[in-house]
Amino acid sequence: MQNLCIKIAGHILFLAVISLVLISSAYAALVPCGDSSYDPGKQACCQGTVYDDKSKIVPCGDSCYDPSTQSCCRGQVYDGLMWGECKGVCFNKEKQVCCEGYPVNGSRCLSTCHGVQFNPDTQSCCNGQILDGRFWRACGDECYDSSTQSCCNNKTYEGANWKECGNACYDSEIQFCSQNKVYDGKGVMFCGGKTFDPKSQSCCNGIVYDGFGYQPCGDTCFNPKVQTCCQEQVYDGTGYQPCGDGCYNPKTQSCCQKQVFDGIGYQKCGDTCYNPKTQTCCRGAVLEGKQDCQY
Repeated sequence: MQNLCIKIAGHILFLAVISLVLISSAYAALVPCGDSSYDPGKQACCQGTVYDDKSKIVPCGDSCYDPSTQSCCRGQVYDGLMWGECKGVCFNKEKQVCCEGYPVNGSRCLSTCHGVQFNPDTQSCCNGQILDGRFWRACGDECYDSSTQSCCNNKTYEGANWKECGNACYDSEIQFCSQNKVYDGKGVMFCGGKTFDPKSQSCCNGIVYDGFGYQPCGDTCFNPKVQTCCQEQVYDGTGYQPCGDGCYNPKTQSCCQKQVFDGIGYQKCGDTCYNPKTQTCCRGAVLEGKQDCQY
């Protein structure tokens, strides 16, 4: 009986030791986290709070975030995975881009005007100002709309056709510039000491002629529509050609032996010429009328 009691007591002591070991092992695996404890093998501790899924919890500033669905930027938690930093500012890379250190809405970088973003498709940067409209340009210290205004010698003029002429400015719609001087008249040009309209007049050798297309001929000028320049001489009519030292009209004259004859068809006869229609050439001599030449 005594031996039986000893055996039972031994078993009870063994079971007690085993239980104490198991309990001690379980508590030894836990790590403090804030006011509680957690199992690092299965759990996560973030900012004093225990989370069951340790793979989805990462510190971010004073908070925690899930890197599979959230982003951490400058200690702040943002929903979504496309958040980033642009010159100390957090921006959503799905809706914005970082341009020259500035977050800009849209998918492309815009131009900057003294560090400020603007849209060159609808705006202009002029003298450090952002103005609505694409055509603003600098004119000295001012800005002008190049679609309706002009800049000349650093001054703004109403109308888009103002140009420089020497030290002055002129409206090319109603004036013209020649030799650094402004003259009234649209499309008028300068010829010698006078002005002329190239639509109805000509400037030739410094002289204004009524009519279009006058050209030089020696010391004078001629109208090629109704005149001919031949051997530096002007002839009324067209088609004149050189003949010796002069010129002739092939429609009404003949050139034979470098001489001009009235009438067409003259031919050589000895040292002179004759008209076969009214004359006869006989042994180098010209005979009047149509004759038989006796040899």
